[in-house]
Amino acid sequence: MDIREKEEKLRIIRQNGGKQENILEILINLQFDSKEGYIDEETAALVAEELHMTESRVYEIISFYAMLKEKPQANYVLKICNSSPCHFSRSEEVCLSLEKKLGVPIGKTTDDGLFAYHYIPCVGACDIGPVIKIKDTVIGNLDDEKISALIDDLRSGKERV
Repeated sequence: MDIREKEEKLRIIRQNGGKQENILEILINLQFDSKEGYIDEETAALVAEELHMTESRVYEIISFYAMLKEKPQANYVLKICNSSPCHFSRSEEVCLSLEKKLGVPIGKTTDDGLFAYHYIPCVGACDIGPVIKIKDTVIGNLDDEKISALIDDLRSGKERV
């Protein structure tokens, strides 16, 4: 990790309190800031050092929480809400549309590393279901056409998120 990258990570750690009781928030923000969408070994070691913890304790926390990742993730992880309201508003069709458009089944990453998708519980947007959440952005009222436009936009660099 270069000096600028280390300084940015230290800023995130300190901005989030720099204390052990804030470790979850710190790790989430570090992961969110990561281009690959995960906590790498160097980052985990830096967190451990800054918070006066062992690296193994940091890894216990990373492996315990499903939202924290130890391996690189796709650039765009599409999270499909499958709560009851979204299920009844066709979340399964969203999954089938993504499989057709991306050419990979749920839980797999596309060969180019751009996309992966999976189900998540309620995102609190029942009124616009079915929905996909990408990072902090929720996109709703989805149909095949909107999903195709979303994927095309993300592929071409027209980020909506």
